[in-house]
Amino acid sequence: MMRLVAIAILLLATLPSASRAVELTPIQAEGAVVYQRYCVGCHGSQGDGRGPAAPMLITQPRDFTSGIFKFRTTPSGALPTDDDLFRVITRGVYRTSMPDWSLLGERERWALVAYVKHFYPEWRERGGARPIAVPAAPSWLSDPEAIARGKELYALLECTACHGESGHGDGASAATLPPDAWGHRQRPFDFTKGRLKSGAAPEDIYRTFMTGLNGTAMPSYYDIFAVPDGEYIHDDDAWRLVAYILSLRGPSAAAKGATP
Repeated sequence: MMRLVAIAILLLATLPSASRAVELTPIQAEGAVVYQRYCVGCHGSQGDGRGPAAPMLITQPRDFTSGIFKFRTTPSGALPTDDDLFRVITRGVYRTSMPDWSLLGERERWALVAYVKHFYPEWRERGGARPIAVPAAPSWLSDPEAIARGKELYALLECTACHGESGHGDGASAATLPPDAWGHRQRPFDFTKGRLKSGAAPEDIYRTFMTGLNGTAMPSYYDIFAVPDGEYIHDDDAWRLVAYILSLRGPSAAAKGATP
């Protein structure tokens, strides 16, 4: 531990002046060491996603200075919680160059969380919003009745407009979506390809429906599902929509919650 802190102190003297403008806490200084070793190549020394490897990547590294994060448990437009950042660091982001960093020590990953937050100065003022609860998935996601109801919801909520009638991401609006918050072309997800970037479990799909994806056209449906009107939306309808999305992966995906 003392060796890591000593390295962190030495590293501070070599950090670019912009990074040293904000005084780092001890845990952030530890995170700076880990960041310089593993993250700077893609995310850049300033955390702006402009590392030397970035031009070679299909999916551009996240710009931490913007304060816009897709994968969260917090409401639409809010900053992620520390647990959200820790989860992404630990699990990586599927179908991108962001790897699984679970082999890093737990303290190193928490230090990275602290350091990543320092790139966005408004974090202290805005703070972390209260997360939206993501319960364990029910056992009936593979039931035909749940899938059929989910298909109705898929049409009712106009998911077809972007994701297409059969979930291939080829809806009528797909080609007309404006660039995302980072200036990149938006491509609605093809649900038939399996797991989302943020995870393979039913709970990951549920979380995405409830929080949306900041910086993209994917909205939050929390206000619809959290307070069912009893006429068009009923209790547990969010899970029925999850059931239908899982069914698009293949006949056994709803039961397993995994990529076929």
